Amino acid sequence: MKHKIKGDIINWNSSIWDFNYQMKSIKEDEDIDLSVNSYGGDAFLGIDICNTLKDHKGLVTVTITGMAASAASVICMGADKIRAHANTMLMVHNAQTFVAGDAKKLRKAADDVEKVSQAVLKSYTNRVDEDTMKKLLDDETYLTAEEALKYGLIDEITDAEPEEVESEIFENKAKAFNNKITAAVAPKQPMSAPASGIDENTLKQMFTEFKNEIKNELKPKEIVPEPVAPKQNLSSLFLHL
Repeated sequence: MKHKIKGDIINWNSSIWDFNYQMKSIKEDEDIDLSVNSYGGDAFLGIDICNTLKDHKGLVTVTITGMAASAASVICMGADKIRAHANTMLMVHNAQTFVAGDAKKLRKAADDVEKVSQAVLKSYTNRVDEDTMKKLLDDETYLTAEEALKYGLIDEITDAEPEEVESEIFENKAKAFNNKITAAVAPKQPMSAPASGIDENTLKQMFTEFKNEIKNELKPKEIVPEPVAPKQNLSSLFLHL
């Protein structure tokens, strides 16, 4: 079975729904080749998929094709063999949550999230000793493929270009990662030599003036509409909005 989990680790993610659907009909000893590219999401959903892979009798191979962060990195730990492209990353951290309420509720939430972090920690200890892994989680650690291999979190590095990561929950972090890999793989274009007798700054100024002239020619003439008497009280309208 070949499949790819991408995007946020949430129940309504179609790639996760498809994975669960395929697991219902897969042979118990069938090999699984799973690709992962995600910034994470629901810790318990990540743990569930991790354990599903771990309990499967066939050979399970996971390949990180872009980013395996947070709950996505937990999923990877269920594989018999973890591969990562040379320019991908893996990120691990303790469980996090959002909570509002009085002091008693906040203290309880802190205790609860520490317990979840313990469950997350146990997901990695089949590969990394507990003390080392706890420090990585405490520090919210981003690991290159080489670093992940050094710690034993992956088994093999493959040479290929990474994929961009999709995320709605971690949109800003996903964009930062995508910008980084785009810059890394983009070919560097040599600067063209300036025309004889004209330096580079002069050329830039000429092109700027030329573009401005085109914009002015194409800009539609502004039509000022005749004033229309309001049919209702505007302040009342904004209050309703």
